[in-house]
Amino acid sequence: MSESFFSDFGLLWYLEELRKEEFWKFKELLRQEPLQLDLKPIPWTDLKKASREDLAKLLDKHYPGKRAWEVTLNLFLQIDRRDLWTKAQEEIRNKPNPYRNHMKEKFRLIWEKETCLPVPSDFYKEITKREYEKLCAAYHASQAGEPSPTVVLQGPEGIGKTTLLRKVMLDWAEGNLWKDRFTFIFFLNGCEMNAMTETSLVELISRDWPPSSDHIEGIFSQPERILFIMDSFEELRFDLELTTQLCDDQRRRQPTQVILSSLLRKKMLPQSSLLIALGTVGMRKNYFLLQCPKYITLSGLSEHERKLYFYHFFRERSKALKAFSFVRGNVPLFLFCHNPLVCWLVCTCMKWQLEKGEDLSIVSESTTSLYVSFFISVFRSRNENCPPKQSRARLKGLCALAAEGTWTRLFVFGRGDLRRNGVSESDALMWVSTRLLQRNGECFTFTHACLQQFFASMFYLLKEPKDGAHPAIGSVTQLVTAGVSQVQGHLSQMVTFLFAFSTEKIANMLETSFGFLLSKEIKQEITQCLKSLSRRNPDQEAVNFQELFSALFETHEKEFVAQVMDFFEEVSIYIGNMEDLVISAFCLKHCQNLQKLHLCIENVFSDDSASSTNLSKKLSFWEDFCSAFTTSKNFQMLDLDNCTFSEASLAILYKALAQPVCKLRKFTYNFASHLGSGPCLHEAVLHNPHLKHLSLHGTRLSHADVGQLCEMLRHPRCSVEELMLGMCDVTTEACEDIASVLVCNKKLKLLSLVENPLRNEGMLLLCDALKHPDCVLERLLLMCCCLTSVACDYLSEALLCNTSLSLLDLGSNFLEDKGVASLCETLKHPRCNIEQLWLEDCYLTSVCCKDLSAVLVCNEKLKTLKLGSNDIQDAGVEQLCEALKHPDCKVENLGLDMCQLTSACCEALASALSVCRSLKSLNLDWISLERAGALVLCEALSHPDCALRQLGLRKSPFDEEIQTLLTAVEEKNPHLTISHLLWVNEEYRIRGVLT
Repeated sequence: MSESFFSDFGLLWYLEELRKEEFWKFKELLRQEPLQLDLKPIPWTDLKKASREDLAKLLDKHYPGKRAWEVTLNLFLQIDRRDLWTKAQEEIRNKPNPYRNHMKEKFRLIWEKETCLPVPSDFYKEITKREYEKLCAAYHASQAGEPSPTVVLQGPEGIGKTTLLRKVMLDWAEGNLWKDRFTFIFFLNGCEMNAMTETSLVELISRDWPPSSDHIEGIFSQPERILFIMDSFEELRFDLELTTQLCDDQRRRQPTQVILSSLLRKKMLPQSSLLIALGTVGMRKNYFLLQCPKYITLSGLSEHERKLYFYHFFRERSKALKAFSFVRGNVPLFLFCHNPLVCWLVCTCMKWQLEKGEDLSIVSESTTSLYVSFFISVFRSRNENCPPKQSRARLKGLCALAAEGTWTRLFVFGRGDLRRNGVSESDALMWVSTRLLQRNGECFTFTHACLQQFFASMFYLLKEPKDGAHPAIGSVTQLVTAGVSQVQGHLSQMVTFLFAFSTEKIANMLETSFGFLLSKEIKQEITQCLKSLSRRNPDQEAVNFQELFSALFETHEKEFVAQVMDFFEEVSIYIGNMEDLVISAFCLKHCQNLQKLHLCIENVFSDDSASSTNLSKKLSFWEDFCSAFTTSKNFQMLDLDNCTFSEASLAILYKALAQPVCKLRKFTYNFASHLGSGPCLHEAVLHNPHLKHLSLHGTRLSHADVGQLCEMLRHPRCSVEELMLGMCDVTTEACEDIASVLVCNKKLKLLSLVENPLRNEGMLLLCDALKHPDCVLERLLLMCCCLTSVACDYLSEALLCNTSLSLLDLGSNFLEDKGVASLCETLKHPRCNIEQLWLEDCYLTSVCCKDLSAVLVCNEKLKTLKLGSNDIQDAGVEQLCEALKHPDCKVENLGLDMCQLTSACCEALASALSVCRSLKSLNLDWISLERAGALVLCEALSHPDCALRQLGLRKSPFDEEIQTLLTAVEEKNPHLTISHLLWVNEEYRIRGVLT
């Protein structure tokens, strides 16, 4: 009891401060207070006779830890002794915290021994002043109903995220940060958590919990005063984005990824706060897991801070000046040094050169060349008199250790790991002396994860033909495949280094310094691998072009980039900053065979505060990027999705598309922020005779915008045949302009106006145009356009006059049976040419099926009828099945998904399937069929006269026997496919939602 939270505050002293009547009232209130806190009350027989000393013991016994103190504090307020409450709160604040003291010692040691860039505290405090201000502002005391903060430190690898998190932890432990905001801060390191397969939150944070401190469960009583710091997510062995299971029980053991994912998604301790470091890879993989995150971007060292760092690093003014002058005179190198890790590499490199009296020399064409310059200096400093064979063996062991660790996501190495990879004790200590490795007790780590990836990539340079395969390290082909696919992002930096190692310049630098030959096969293996990846089927793992482009850019070999880019005809790329733009432009301008480009670009042209020089640079790189539209021999499709452009960047884009050599056929500019204020879009469309498809889906268009667009579409030079204006806020008033296009444009064949509030009045204007003899429209998509049965009357008249329209989509409109009845009268007429009628989710019942059945019997042109998501029920299906069995029925595709069907209609369906020779596709998706109904269907599908080729049906709800039976039916009939979500992608593409 001497170590308990309570006794440290002298509970007995507080009870003795109570007057006799106050003490009695305290005991009486104590009978009820625990019940309000969901605690078991102390028996009244014990309370009634208890002295002050006895009561202190009873409280400590029944409510150990902080629970007793919470009860006591509440009662002090109820007996009007706020003076005792205030005094106790003051003592709590000033009480020594064993956990805080423990973390102070732990992180002081880490700060002194493991920080990659050791600098004076005053200097570090100055260069992080801005970040500290943002952190303090982000974690102000939460208001009622306000979500607890999730703050993300973002920035590229080596920018200082881990260092800042460690300093934040140390400052809190020393009482210099958030003293009154967070009672507990827990530091969760991804590398350490790799060793755990299963844990609970309590177990996870207990590793740093001092034995003499309070019960750890007590801390969860105030979750709003807890902060979790999470670092090294890129090093996690598991992928949190694949974790769907969540948990809210802090004591329950679960797979470690479930615990972490539950914290991230605020399922567990939602009132607690989070501070997370995410690098480039981590942002791509995990940002969508976070709840309302606030971002703090680390921008690295300013010019002045770089200069100060040089003085701290070299300590001698003359050496610092010489080194800084050298770097300042090399513009690319100086820019690289804004990254603290790179700055340390450069300074370390020059330190070795200065000590040996050599001229300062650093190759700064790329990040890899900087690392190579650094390592050459380090290697020479310790291996100058070492025979080449021994040097190779020593280096090979280090690289094998790095590669095995990177492939297996191991970042802390024991002696067994070193021995297995050929690293001796003396070798390990030598690498520690060069600061490539760090030692912590019996374990070793690389000074930085980027250094581990650098040496892991070098492993492939050192491989010899006689070497056998390493059981844990993949081949070059496996590495490239994993690194440039969407699967293993943790290998992407390793791939980038590998591409650079394949260049003759880097290989020559290393061979000259090492004194032995390196592998020459890497480039050929990379090329063959990428060629194979370019030929993969669409359903196989997609290439991540951001990773591929970064790796190609690192080589700076235009011929190699052109060779690789010629493998790919379709590219999808996201550009989120200037660096992405520079890299993408470099790769695409060397592309000759590009046919399709999918692009999302944000945050690049939205900054109006940038200097004119920076804006000019951005636009210059953007011009290089857009040159791909004219240099590629057969460029056909440009898909822009959620892009943000400025007027100047849009003008460059449209100008490229308007060039006579541009053969663009399909241009989608979906969810555009704006279309530009000038005539550039019009010129791009009118000057390009190849452009047949134009999509502006999701782009808000004013009435004036629609008017200008329609003016362009009415121009005789306009070649657009498919116009997608879904979700564009097109209103009734704009329908007059659109109707004029339908009358005078002889080329427009497809018009999508889905999800626009056209209403019946707008439909009337469109129908007047459909009745015009010059209208050649073939497909009209009007899903979710606020139409009622009145619109069906207008359409019925128009369809009798129109000879071209073959597809009519009226899904998700309030048509009801009355509207369909009106349409059916026209559909039965021989002059009606409709071949596809989509009526999903139109509030239909079985009543309309009599009219639809009559259409199926007498209309030989109607091939597709979609009735999904309507209340058709079994009775309606039975009527439709009678029509299907009629010899004059020619329908080929019938959609009955989500139509409230049961097994009762299966006999009718089975009968129809056995007779109807025209029906090729039937959608029964999301229908809950009992076993008996499924058996009847399977029997019909096996019937020799069944002509069905596609059945939309979800297999998983059925038992194993039925699933086996459905699979057997497919195997017996190779022309039949049973699949879930039938037609969904096709409908989305036709409506312009998908490209």
